[in-house]
Amino acid sequence: MGQRDARGGQLGRHAERPRPPPRPHHTGVVTVAGEKICIYPGCERPAVPPHPLGGPQPAFCELEEHNALTAHQERQRLASQSNEEEERQRG
Repeated sequence: MGQRDARGGQLGRHAERPRPPPRPHHTGVVTVAGEKICIYPGCERPAVPPHPLGGPQPAFCELEEHNALTAHQERQRLASQSNEEEERQRG
């Protein structure tokens, strides 16, 4: 079995190793005074609080129809509607 070099490498044992600056934390969720807001398009209700046993806080409010699928469908509908309005203004 090979021997380990006890010198500590190129930087030496007591050298400070440069660290990258911390990354900004952005989840895409809007907060107001520390409170998460539902990410459903146009909804300004507070998001459901996190589960008491742990885990991440949900991104949607308590309305059953505000979920990932319906939010995606609403964003698609709004984009389509916006594109149609732009075409009408040009034509």
